[in-house]
Amino acid sequence: MIQLLQHVGPEVPLTLVLLALLGLRARVNCKVGLWVKAKPETLWSILNPFDGKVDNWGRTTMVARLISAEEQLYEMTYTTAMANGTLRPFTAQFRVSERQEGRKLVMQRAGLEGKSENNELLEIHHELVPGPQGTKLATRYLWGSRPLLAQLLARADLWGGVYRIKGLAETGTPDNRPYVLISAGVAALTGLISVAAFGFSLGFHIALVMVLALLVHEFGHLLAFRLVGQPWGRLVFLPFLGAIAVPRMPFHSQGESVFAALMGPGFSCLLAFACLIPSFLGWNHALMYSVIGAVTAGLNVFNMLPAEPLDGGIALRSVLNRLIGRYAALGLMSLGVVIAALGYLLGQFVLVLFGGLAILANLKPRKIDTGLVPLSSLQVSIALFSYIAISAAHYTLFYRFLDQMGL
Repeated sequence: MIQLLQHVGPEVPLTLVLLALLGLRARVNCKVGLWVKAKPETLWSILNPFDGKVDNWGRTTMVARLISAEEQLYEMTYTTAMANGTLRPFTAQFRVSERQEGRKLVMQRAGLEGKSENNELLEIHHELVPGPQGTKLATRYLWGSRPLLAQLLARADLWGGVYRIKGLAETGTPDNRPYVLISAGVAALTGLISVAAFGFSLGFHIALVMVLALLVHEFGHLLAFRLVGQPWGRLVFLPFLGAIAVPRMPFHSQGESVFAALMGPGFSCLLAFACLIPSFLGWNHALMYSVIGAVTAGLNVFNMLPAEPLDGGIALRSVLNRLIGRYAALGLMSLGVVIAALGYLLGQFVLVLFGGLAILANLKPRKIDTGLVPLSSLQVSIALFSYIAISAAHYTLFYRFLDQMGL
């Protein structure tokens, strides 16, 4: 154990701290204030619910239905048109607890009795303050307990949503551009932080290569979201940990979940294979491309380890759930033990860390992929073949690049 700890650099404790922070859950009480060049009456007509009201927000249509006039209880049905033509509905109940015509609207979530409030939107609070040439809109959202990353994204979503309301009030058309700009800003800012973090431990040039490889990898996940019909997701870089692509909507089936997980390392094969071309053609700086290829392949070899929260673990989680049902958690813990033991024998603390995470994730009883349509037998075969093929491709490429580099 002492020999293992001797290989631990300063980035490891920082990684452990970040992992602990990412696991922290807390309620989210976020506020936004914007000046809107529209009369309070115009904004009120957008915000105020009534029976039969229909709002069109781009791909999503919201229909309000009054359930109880006495309680001012509304059922809101949000239906999103997917890129493949299917419709994905979501229903939530809200009770109007305070309504001051043209001034203030407070809606509280209902229908969650006996259910978890985690990750649920619990309250919407709008206040309108008229001015000489428009209206100040102050909006506050209260969310149930969410992990740190979801807390940050909740704030980004609120800003995007309020700007969309602003666009509709001022022009008659919802402005969805802020969603794109805010998402791009979050990706760019966290990417710069990651460059600095990786540069601290690996050097600036390798840090740039790492972030490039992560960008290509996560773009594969984002592309997968689009291919299954979802809007583009969001990209967040995590210093010392890598990056994560977050879908806008929950997956409908295990097939979508596995496909999205494998598309990251699968799409990265394109970059790794492209890095072979310069050495074949005898280009100048071929060594630089070999370094990029080695980093890309090495990252994805690691990412395909069958340990949650890595992509390999996420993909095999669904496969094991389909094959062995309630014993899937035991299988995932067994894989975690193997990875941790291998890390101990090789003196690689990071393997011990992720093997331990795979064990911890499955210690408590849980339902894997709750509510998702299970994999078919054909999908299980395709998933296993893809997992083996992608892993083998990156493993082979990694050692090919090391050979080109003389290592």
